[in-house]
Amino acid sequence: MIDTHDVLIFTFQDRVVSQSSYLKRRLTATSDLILSPPLNITAETFSTVAEFCYDGKVQMTLTNVAAIRTAAELLGMKDGGESLSHVAETHFREVIGISEEYASMVLRSCLSLLPEVETTAFLVSRCIEALVCGEWKQCCVSRLNVVTELQPQDFQTVVESMSRRYENHDVLYKIIDLYLKEKNFEKLTEEQKSGICNWIECRKLSNRSLVNCVQNPRMPLRLVVRAVLVEHLNARHSITLAGAQHHQLQLQSNTERQRRSMTLGDFLRRDAALRQTAQLKAAMDSTNARIKSLEEELSNMNKVLQEHQREEEEEEEEEKNVLGSERSASFHFASGENGRIERAERWSVSSSRIRFDARILENHQAGRSSFSVDDENVNPKMTKTFRQRLMSGLKNAFRVSI
Repeated sequence: MIDTHDVLIFTFQDRVVSQSSYLKRRLTATSDLILSPPLNITAETFSTVAEFCYDGKVQMTLTNVAAIRTAAELLGMKDGGESLSHVAETHFREVIGISEEYASMVLRSCLSLLPEVETTAFLVSRCIEALVCGEWKQCCVSRLNVVTELQPQDFQTVVESMSRRYENHDVLYKIIDLYLKEKNFEKLTEEQKSGICNWIECRKLSNRSLVNCVQNPRMPLRLVVRAVLVEHLNARHSITLAGAQHHQLQLQSNTERQRRSMTLGDFLRRDAALRQTAQLKAAMDSTNARIKSLEEELSNMNKVLQEHQREEEEEEEEEKNVLGSERSASFHFASGENGRIERAERWSVSSSRIRFDARILENHQAGRSSFSVDDENVNPKMTKTFRQRLMSGLKNAFRVSI
C-alpha cells in the first residue's frame, strides 16, 4: 500500500519493486510506504507509473510528461532501454521540439514540480533553451513570461542549472534581465539579486551582451564592473590579434632576412602583449575580490543601521506608552489664575473635590490665624477690666480706700 498525499494506492509489491530501486530499498521490511511527502509525486502520477509497471505502457500528454519524467528519476526507474525514464525522456524531447506552444505548455507544467524537476532532469532549462534556440525563436519572448511567475529561490535553482549547462550565457542573461524587469525589481533584496546575477559569467557573454549589461540599471554593481573589465580585456585581445595578423602579412611580402628580423620583433611584441594580458587578468581578479569585500561590508553596515533604527523606534514607542499611562493616572491639584479652571481640570470630579478640600483647609487655617491674633490683642484688656471690678467690689464691701 502506497500513500501519496493521503491517497492510498494498492499495488502488487513484486511488480513495482522490480522496476524501482527506490521502492526496492523502502519496501524491504514493510509493505506500507508513505511516498508523498517526502517525494513530490502526486497520486495521479504514481497511478500512471504503476500502470507502466504492469503492462509496460504509459499514456503521456503535454501536461504530465514532465511529472512522469521527474517521478521516474525520483523512483530510480532508469535501468534498461525500455525503462520509464527512457520512454519519458524520448517523449519529452519530441514534444518540446514540435512547436513553441507545446514547449511553453510543458514549461508551465514544470513550475509546480520545482525544484525536483530541474535538479533531476533539467527540464525547465531545457524548455527555455528550446524556446530561445528553436526555429521560432524570433516570436517566443511572450512565451518566456511564465518564468517570471517563479519564486526567487526556485528561479535561482533554474539559473544555477542553466549556468552550468550553457556554454554561451547570452540566453541566461536575457532570462535574468526579463525576470528582474517583470518581477518588480524593487521588491527583491540585494542578496536575492546578487544570488541570481552571480551565475552569469561575463567571459561567456558576447560583446553585444556585455555592452547591454554595462548599460543596464537593473544589474548589480559587481556584475557591471566585471563586464567592463572583460570588455576591456576582449578589446585588447582583439587589437593584439589584429596587430599580429598585420605583421604576419607584412612578413610574407618581405625578404627572408626582413621576415626573420620582423619575426623576432613580432615575438617580442606578442610576449609583451601576453604579459599585459596576464597583468590585466590579475588586476581584474583583485578588483572582483575587492568589490565583493565592499559589498559584504556594505551589507553588514545596512544590517547594523536597520537594527539601530529598530531599537530607536522601540525606545520611542516605550516612552510614548509610559507618558500615556502617566497622563491617564495623574491628578490636577492647582487651578488657574484668578480662580479659572484649566482645560485639563474641566469635567474632572477628582480634581474638583481636591480643589474644594484645599479651599476649606486654607479657610480654616486663615480663621485660626486671625483668631489667635485677636486673642493676643484682647486678653490683656479683659484681664484688666476684671481686676478693676474685683477691687471696686472689695472696696464697697469693706469700705476701705486703697
